[in-house]
Amino acid sequence: MWAKRWSACFEHAVNYVPSGDTSAAITLIRPLLIFFMMLAHLFILDSEGVLNRALPLTLDNWLTVFLKSILSKSGVPLLSLISGYLAVYSLRNYGYFRLLLNKARRLLWPLVWANLLFILLITWPTQAANPAERPDLAIHPFNLYGWFQATFAFYKLPANQPLFFLKDLFTCFLLLPLLFAAARVRYLNFLVLVWMAYKCIYLKSVFILPVYPTWFFRFDIVFAFYTGMLLFLHGKPLVIANRNLNFALVGGFAAVCCAVGAIYVLLPKPEYAVLFLWLDFMVKVVSVFGSIALMSLLHANPGPFSRLLKYLSPYAYSMFLTHAFSFTFYHRLFLRHFGQPDFFGWSGSLYIVGIFAVAISLAVGLRMAWGRLSTRASSWA
Repeated sequence: MWAKRWSACFEHAVNYVPSGDTSAAITLIRPLLIFFMMLAHLFILDSEGVLNRALPLTLDNWLTVFLKSILSKSGVPLLSLISGYLAVYSLRNYGYFRLLLNKARRLLWPLVWANLLFILLITWPTQAANPAERPDLAIHPFNLYGWFQATFAFYKLPANQPLFFLKDLFTCFLLLPLLFAAARVRYLNFLVLVWMAYKCIYLKSVFILPVYPTWFFRFDIVFAFYTGMLLFLHGKPLVIANRNLNFALVGGFAAVCCAVGAIYVLLPKPEYAVLFLWLDFMVKVVSVFGSIALMSLLHANPGPFSRLLKYLSPYAYSMFLTHAFSFTFYHRLFLRHFGQPDFFGWSGSLYIVGIFAVAISLAVGLRMAWGRLSTRASSWA
């Protein structure tokens, strides 16, 4: 009985093909979501200092938490949802083990080399000069277990901290058969969704058993991944055709983020920990609707900004992998030559424009150089 149900459910999934509009819209939104994620790693914004105290609702305080603690969290949920959405499509085309091998090349290999390079260039010399730098990682003096943790995100944030996303996302693909089985059982899929939402709110990182790698730094990644699977299995496109609805969703997302930012400034997080967990989850959920509506509008109304995003899209992944390098070196050089920047002054504007320009230039340059090297290697072969 269960075998027949599985077969019938998978046959339904096989018949659905993502539309060209969905693929084109994803291409446009991908670099923008990466930009959002990069905001979390701007050194000059001290959002934790604002969150942990009750402060006046000034533009400085509000903008700090809006950019670094709200908007920066809007990239991961939709990127995870898109990965889950396309995972079913890839599963039917390649099978589980080939898909896992492809994702290991795409996710695990960059996780390893980007972290090792970050350790050699940044973490090792920094810890040698200041042992208080990343005290959670035992890098200097040389510690094999510490290097292993920093490289593979083994129960620790990796040396290149944003790359925890790769470890969590690969775990989703490891769990794909289990997630697919749950997603295709009526009523059970809804219960699993509710259970995952609960774990997101109360920061329960373990999926089922506390065994690496079946736990998450951010459980909302598997929640969004699973939601994407459900949307694909029910044949729902990721593009909204109703223009008015799109504007309403984008406006609603902006309004929620603005209001939550005000609450984050006025209330001290340690005293309202549960409320902050609920607000954080609400922002992530609303960000998915707002981001889908935004990419629908960008796709339906092509213009200079859409063309820019389309150009940057092939370099978005490289930008994600390398922005911690460029951000760190740029920050150090800026402090050495200009001193501490004022975020709302000319120095802050120079800092922000420069740090993103360097990150984009590095990603584009490395991707183009790698493409040319690969082409020459192929021709020589």
